Amino acid sequence: MNTSHKFGPLGGPYGTPFRRRFSNRLIELDFDCSTYASDINNFFDDKIENKFEDNTGGQQTYHIDYGDISQMKEWMWLANMFDGFLKDTNCMLDLNEFKHLLKFTFIRMWPRGVLPPHTASFIRAMSSINIPLRGRTRIDLYEDNPDDPQTHGQSLACHHYTSPILLNVNQFHGVRNNVDEERMILKVHLGAVSMKKLIEGFQVPQAVQRSYEVKIFDHEMPWSNTRGSKQRI
Repeated sequence: MNTSHKFGPLGGPYGTPFRRRFSNRLIELDFDCSTYASDINNFFDDKIENKFEDNTGGQQTYHIDYGDISQMKEWMWLANMFDGFLKDTNCMLDLNEFKHLLKFTFIRMWPRGVLPPHTASFIRAMSSINIPLRGRTRIDLYEDNPDDPQTHGQSLACHHYTSPILLNVNQFHGVRNNVDEERMILKVHLGAVSMKKLIEGFQVPQAVQRSYEVKIFDHEMPWSNTRGSKQRI
């Protein structure tokens, strides 16, 4: 279950290898995100912390949504940051297809906090990318309960990640922040990108990256950067 890969299904090498992999449940990228973490932390302190807090599930959460005019400036900053992140990690997903479907959540947990095992339910998503920002970012993975698939079964793994992870939010996972420091991540909810497509986006060989994109829809997007009103996102 715990493997690392440097070559994708189309041949390799590809841009950002995987540091750790837990089947299709979780993949940690081999990418130094310290600069991104510093910039995002500063943005959180300046623009988010005192404006968008919403406590849910024993955590402090800060949700930033596309389409909410009161959050549009903050959403634009995060979306443009995420665009740069995908480029820097050589992800070949076509962000133009799903940029408007991005939802950003800062998830902050106090020392000794616990988030019980769960799957995506309150916020429906197909996958997510989690960027570690503060503290020890550990995550627990669980199998289904064979007697009741709506509850978790036995623990499969506990992983401490220091680089961004690709997470299958529809498999059971939870957090035990059993240290004396706060924990915070930025969770980028991908409402239209399956875990399979997300993984594929990071497995395009360097040799073809300029001419290859991973599409999640089988049709072209109707908006354009070459005609019509100038696109603002």
